[in-house]
Amino acid sequence: MMTRPYCVVVALLLLAEVSRLGEGASNPGFVVRITRKGLEYARQYGMATLKKELSTINVPDLSGSFQVGWVGSVRYEFKSLRIRSFQIRNSDLSLLPGRGVRTSLSNNYVSIRGNWKVEKAFITLQGTFDLSVDGVSISIYLNLGKDGSGRPTASVAHCSNSIGHVSIHISGNLSWLLNLFHERIENELKDILKQEICKIVRTSTSSHLEPYLRTLPVALMIDQVAGIDYSLVGAPQVTSQGLDTPFKGEFFSRSQRSPVSFDAPPIRLPQEHDRMAYFAVSQYVFNTASRVYHQAGHMNFTIRNEDSPLDFPIHLHTKSLGAVIPQLARLYPNTELELEISPESAPFLMFTPENVTFMPVMNIQAFALLPNSSNRKPLFQLRARTNISATVSVSSGRVLGSLTPGSKLKLELKHSNIDFFNVGLLESIFNYYASYIIFPSLNAKLEKGFPLPLPRDTYLNSLELQIHKVSEKWGLVGSPKNAWEGCFRVDGY
Repeated sequence: MMTRPYCVVVALLLLAEVSRLGEGASNPGFVVRITRKGLEYARQYGMATLKKELSTINVPDLSGSFQVGWVGSVRYEFKSLRIRSFQIRNSDLSLLPGRGVRTSLSNNYVSIRGNWKVEKAFITLQGTFDLSVDGVSISIYLNLGKDGSGRPTASVAHCSNSIGHVSIHISGNLSWLLNLFHERIENELKDILKQEICKIVRTSTSSHLEPYLRTLPVALMIDQVAGIDYSLVGAPQVTSQGLDTPFKGEFFSRSQRSPVSFDAPPIRLPQEHDRMAYFAVSQYVFNTASRVYHQAGHMNFTIRNEDSPLDFPIHLHTKSLGAVIPQLARLYPNTELELEISPESAPFLMFTPENVTFMPVMNIQAFALLPNSSNRKPLFQLRARTNISATVSVSSGRVLGSLTPGSKLKLELKHSNIDFFNVGLLESIFNYYASYIIFPSLNAKLEKGFPLPLPRDTYLNSLELQIHKVSEKWGLVGSPKNAWEGCFRVDGY
């Protein structure tokens, strides 16, 4: 696919290296890092883009008069000036911790061609000329920040340039005459280039880079229930090793947003710089998602007999469960049952080395559906505990998940309207229902995932996920192999 000229600078804004990012309520839930290795690629790509931009410099026509000995006053005009070549020979990108990014270009070359015309009385002569400019140096300081909406910003804090040697070769009749005052022409063109170079740099930043940065989403709607806040909690941080951009990474309810009662932990990114880019997600992101969906009731399940698989050996019916709970068949013969399952609180993920788990505690309420009636009779209430393993992956710029049982359900009788019974006999039955109904239902939602904060026309693929320690907690770090495809391509290993 075609790449955008401004993607590299956007990639620069999307991160760096710090040993500890953030303390307190403004800690990010999501962090992106670009290392020096990534910046080197960005520098090469950026120079190609800058070369194209600088080659569009509009050099205005020049005209004036000059006194030439016995010839007298001669009027000259240089027009149709166009840059034939703008060669960038040396470039360097420097990180200035706490200040910004500096790009330096040195020993560059510019070639300009145009037409000349000389008028003296009723005589007019014309020809062509070639101008060579050596030793062009440019220094650009870029300030990184964030605006009121939480998007990153970039502005040119300072731009300077210098022109080395300028030489002009004039062809055509009376070219010897023009060569007599070539120094004046060379100086005029030199002054024009000095003005236009930084003008192009500032114009490109304000008319292209800034609008592109505004395409970075600060809020993405996941579904009818939730959205995710990707506003920056701080300006992109420049360090000696790269750039860091800290995102809030907080799920919120679309119907009524409320403050989160817990803070994101400080993220301690691993001291690794082998890859071009790294992405870090703390458990805060997933736990705010759990909070929102739990409050919206989307973690509640109602299971009836018709939900049972056709080949399931035991159905939600008093005849089937009578062997386990004999009093059911006596009190409610030939009656279908209904289960309501809901977590006692929003289950929170725990990151441990090379593993992501959570241990939900669920309430299970059983009801008898009375025949020929819309009423239902409460039977008993159980508390279920289990350990669940979560698998996290990234595909097409989305974070995906899936769940598998880490342990069997353990049941505890909280209340019974049909006298005491041995809940241990029900565990195998409820484990079947969890495996065949609850887990597939949850995984169907999790496989849709949630999007990463990517600007327009930016894509990711082939990320390698690892679990690393995040402060006193554990966090998920992804180091891409061929990420930012079409904008920031990372080499594979």
